[in-house]
Amino acid sequence: MDGAAIERAARLLAAARQTGDPLDRLAEELRPNNGDEAYAIQRVTLGLIGDEVAGWKVAVAPDVGLMAGILVGSGVLDDGAIVPSASLSMFGIEAEIAFRFDQDLPPRDEAYRREEIEAAVSAFPAIEIVETRFRDYDATPAIERAADFMANGGFIVGAARDDWRSFDLAALEARVVIDGSEVVRRTGGHAAGDPLLPAIALVNHLRLTEGIPAGMVVTTGTYTGLEFAGRNSTVEVIFTGFGSVGCRFSA
Repeated sequence: MDGAAIERAARLLAAARQTGDPLDRLAEELRPNNGDEAYAIQRVTLGLIGDEVAGWKVAVAPDVGLMAGILVGSGVLDDGAIVPSASLSMFGIEAEIAFRFDQDLPPRDEAYRREEIEAAVSAFPAIEIVETRFRDYDATPAIERAADFMANGGFIVGAARDDWRSFDLAALEARVVIDGSEVVRRTGGHAAGDPLLPAIALVNHLRLTEGIPAGMVVTTGTYTGLEFAGRNSTVEVIFTGFGSVGCRFSA
């Protein structure tokens, strides 16, 4: 994609966010071909909506490689938040373990080792709110959803644990409770097994360009799959023995 196509795609996605009118699909010439093009569209969209980067959600797909979705600053909320829901349609809920960078990891030629990244981050339970600017989420290819901030609609931050390195994060039991009813319980459900692995991939991708400043967060995927809440729903995500986080959608 050239710069003009990236700009046009970003303007369509920004307009969909601002007006609430969903897109059917991006025109063929505006569809990203890989994670880097999708990320470029996100960066332009972010400028158009006047927001800032608070972190990333990240996944590694075999067909397109690393995909990173910007966590928009205005959508990152604390545990117990009341989430504005007027613009939401999906109310998708995913239980995740995320990481906060407590130290800068600046650009450099040498790859960051796992031990360096472990020492630089803290871990916490989180809720990702999944949302779409497309009319039909399921019918929209993942690479197009990637241009739409990887379908992120919000992010709820739980309390970090200083002792997180003593846990086997790949084997945690995760539960999602919506309006007092448990809707899913799963042990060791993360697609990568170890949730730190996609974060390591992101660090070593961004070390070639901007690096990662302290204060950014990264989340790497759900333990429980995608569940759905609704307006006025109360949601709690519980990682047994590790911690919990919750929110409520405004009516």
